[in-house]
Amino acid sequence: MRNLRQNSFYFIFLSLTSFGQLNDTLRFNEANFLKQVKDFAPAVLNSGLEVGIQNQEFLAVKSAFEPKLMGTYALKNFNNQTYFNRLNTGIKIKTPLGIRVDGGFASNDGIYLNPESNLPVQGLAFAGVEIPIGAGLLTDEDRTAVKQQRIERDAAMLVNQLAVNDYLLEAGESFWEWYGSIMMLQVSEEAVELATNRLNFVKSKNKIGESADIDTLEAFINFQNRQALNLSTLVLWEKNKNFVQNYIWLPDQRPDAFQPEVDMNYTAVLPDSLVDNDFISTHPLVRLLEADSLINRAGMALAREYYKPQVDVALKLQENASDFGQFDYSPAENHYVGVNFYMPLLLRKERAKAKQLQLKESIISNKKTEILTKIYNAQRTYFANTADLKSSVILWGQATINYRELLRAEQMRFNLGESSLFIVNSRELKWIEAREKYIKSYVEYRKSILRYFHALGSLPDVI
Repeated sequence: MRNLRQNSFYFIFLSLTSFGQLNDTLRFNEANFLKQVKDFAPAVLNSGLEVGIQNQEFLAVKSAFEPKLMGTYALKNFNNQTYFNRLNTGIKIKTPLGIRVDGGFASNDGIYLNPESNLPVQGLAFAGVEIPIGAGLLTDEDRTAVKQQRIERDAAMLVNQLAVNDYLLEAGESFWEWYGSIMMLQVSEEAVELATNRLNFVKSKNKIGESADIDTLEAFINFQNRQALNLSTLVLWEKNKNFVQNYIWLPDQRPDAFQPEVDMNYTAVLPDSLVDNDFISTHPLVRLLEADSLINRAGMALAREYYKPQVDVALKLQENASDFGQFDYSPAENHYVGVNFYMPLLLRKERAKAKQLQLKESIISNKKTEILTKIYNAQRTYFANTADLKSSVILWGQATINYRELLRAEQMRFNLGESSLFIVNSRELKWIEAREKYIKSYVEYRKSILRYFHALGSLPDVI
């Protein structure tokens, strides 16, 4: 039900923001297009699911500190004799401080028990702690794993942001390539129409003897050239139309029912990352390397922890199970003390592991330096390119208008017999070239805007 309401919301939202809907065609702008990609594209959804997987991995690692019930039972009867009847149950807890706490009940009886296994007839209740006072005091494998997995969980969000950032750039560029091919198709169709009208005009003049046969041939060749242009733009349009449908995922809508809605006078307002360095220092890729460094340092701390000897001290208080409810323990008489000691003499494994992680830290630091430089240069490049391309759009837009006026004036002179077909065709070719450069400049301008925010790592946040 929730998904149904959400899908209905996006359909209404896109419908209200469009100029119109004709013949089941839904018009939408770049922001609407990228928003439906972000919300519905399977690749983006899968990236979000990877974050969920990391959350579950974190929960799984934390299980090292959850209470654990344990119990063993063994009974041996032979030749009508009970050799032993053993029961041992209890609970064990490892705390985040590294201290292990346990407690339980034990009962042993039988005729062939080892004397040290003899217990009171009612059984034995016990509670104790085990404390590492050497290696494992500050950290251990479980605590390090939880710390690293917590960082991995947070880093998964950064990985997701980078994946969505890349995918939205691909989708956005395909949108503008598609729009550019639509505009070029319109230009070629208009050029075919002009060439057709001119050919018919020359033919009519040729019939009454006011135009030479060679003019008819030249008009026909120009008509063929415009048809070839139209065919090539048609192929490109078909290719881009099919490709952009890979990024249209709005529910209950046919991908081929969409048409782009574009403001040709759009002017981007870009935050200057060269002034505000936070755009660079908080880039998801930089933060991801910092997370990698934190994970590596946690491993380094664990390796160095085992430079120390392992000394584990265990203390248990014990009492007859029949007296358990009285809480009348006698620590001086009823207790268990144990000490475990272990230490490699040369520490080769520990020193090698620490050195390996130290070298990896240097690698991460070098990568961060390189990434910061690349991000800085990419942002500087796209910031300048966007401004230059906007100037180019304005320039070629004005040039297109001027060439169009020249073409119309020359066409009028030609119709009056004051100009040649060659000059008219040349004017038309210049107009087509200027129009093509205008369209390409505009497409590159809008793509440069996307690339700038992509370089910032913030494309998912600005749509």
